[in-house]
Amino acid sequence: MMLELLEHIKVKVDPNKSYADTGEVLIGLGNTQEKNEGIVLQHKTEATRYECLSHYVYEKDFALLNIDSCQTVFVEDFSVDTILSIWIFLHKVSHVPLPNSITNWIAYAKLWEEGDTSNTGKPFHSYGCLQNSLSLHLKDKEPKQKLEESLLFLDLLMKNDINPSNIPDNLQTKQYFYAKQALESEYEKYQNLLLVGEIVILSIPDTNSKRVKVSAIFIETAIVSSIQKVFLRNDENSPTKDGYGFMAVYNVSAKGTGNDIVISVDPLKKIQLKALWEALEQEEEYLWNSKRPHDNPRPLTSYPYHNGPNQPWWDDMGKYTLLAAPKMLGNVYGRRTSWETVKQLIKQLYKKESEL
Repeated sequence: MMLELLEHIKVKVDPNKSYADTGEVLIGLGNTQEKNEGIVLQHKTEATRYECLSHYVYEKDFALLNIDSCQTVFVEDFSVDTILSIWIFLHKVSHVPLPNSITNWIAYAKLWEEGDTSNTGKPFHSYGCLQNSLSLHLKDKEPKQKLEESLLFLDLLMKNDINPSNIPDNLQTKQYFYAKQALESEYEKYQNLLLVGEIVILSIPDTNSKRVKVSAIFIETAIVSSIQKVFLRNDENSPTKDGYGFMAVYNVSAKGTGNDIVISVDPLKKIQLKALWEALEQEEEYLWNSKRPHDNPRPLTSYPYHNGPNQPWWDDMGKYTLLAAPKMLGNVYGRRTSWETVKQLIKQLYKKESEL
């Protein structure tokens, strides 16, 4: 591993970093279409479509880059795609050949970024889950240590030609031990979520308008971690035996942020919540009694003529697989629909067939 390249480089976490000064490298941040003094590695602002950030870094030419000029690396997080991108970047700038399996890892990163928690492996054998768990274990450590430990773990898997969706459970490394330990802790928390959640079976239309029976859970909690979501979607003990394809979470402490009520479905099940989004928007208009602000509409696919409210329910860019509550309107809450009403609308629309 080219970890020695990081020896004199600072690592900082800053999701809002948008400009690269001289000596700075932005990983998954910034805009490649704007003039930067430093280096911006960001696939989302490229004219060419890339599958994910690691795919972009893999295709990019760094032949003229002097790694000694890189003084500070900025990252948004320590996710699968971020770590893989940095691993590829360090190899390319040091002219170390990449393994033949690298395209498989990039394909894995793409699936993980898309929310595919089925084809990326069972939770305890999934690189995505283990990397997220390792990051969770290291949450109180300095960013540089978190990055180094994550790169060491990935490097071990690469050198042993391990399939990212089938990580063996006998790896003799502290990174794997810490990751598995944190993953086991998340599983315990997940089991507790099931105890306090309301579990039902819903009938939700798919993209072809055909009704599909889906295990659903309503949870009132501060947060559901990304790892717990993987357990939810892969739980063979769910009522339909194929995981919880629907999840509605109410976080009362997050009121006004847009994350106080979040409703999502497993994208692999090809179901969508357009009818629910429409019902929520209709309810908001009714509760606002013609006083809902429309003077500065938030851009939304569902309002193509820019005629929506300032703070609508999020529609997931018209995919309707993730709905989120309106945010604050200055000092006023953008959401007036109560959690109880949200649950009632869901059950009315999607025929609550049974309660467990």
